[in-house]
Amino acid sequence: MPPPPDSPAPTGPSSTPARQRRERERAEARNAIMAAARELAAEEGWEAVSMRRLADRIGYSANYAYRYFQGRDDILLALVRDGFVRLAAAMRASGSTVGSVSAAYLDFALDEPDLYQVMYGLGGARVSFADIATEGAAVAAVVAGALGSDDPDDDRVTRIWATAHGLAALYGIGKLETDRERLHRLLAASAEDLLRTPKHPHGGTR
Repeated sequence: MPPPPDSPAPTGPSSTPARQRRERERAEARNAIMAAARELAAEEGWEAVSMRRLADRIGYSANYAYRYFQGRDDILLALVRDGFVRLAAAMRASGSTVGSVSAAYLDFALDEPDLYQVMYGLGGARVSFADIATEGAAVAAVVAGALGSDDPDDDRVTRIWATAHGLAALYGIGKLETDRERLHRLLAASAEDLLRTPKHPHGGTR
């Protein structure tokens, strides 16, 4: 599934039709390159993704891809940031309970395994945590909000994230042979246990 289009071009006195067209063409080109990266990763793994392979896939020279991204790592960063933004949005849209937001997290991981891999460095391609700290914190904030907390370092946030991520990761690498329904049951049971645990802030990072 290709990433959603970039934000629309700004409107106002400085936004001429020509500028809007250029912005639209740039967004379309970036989206095409990012979609090609996901398709290639789904077929051959993230280690197969390179600027030359992407250029070949979309039918242009490697220089074309460099017009829109500084390199492979820049493409991965764009994908990961987009992934976390969409993950947080899906969790917020699912409801306001711990069960609903954690289930939405698991669904995202299961529905978009190639993207989830690169978001968490599971497929051989990694993005610096410092570059995605804001987007990652937004996901933690959704869980914290469902817990009635404004503390993203609440240990309960870490526990529910670790459980959902652990189930998704183990399933994704074939170490947990089960079905989607059981994964959700296991996660729901953990969420119920967690709700009986008192809040205990912790200063570590995820």
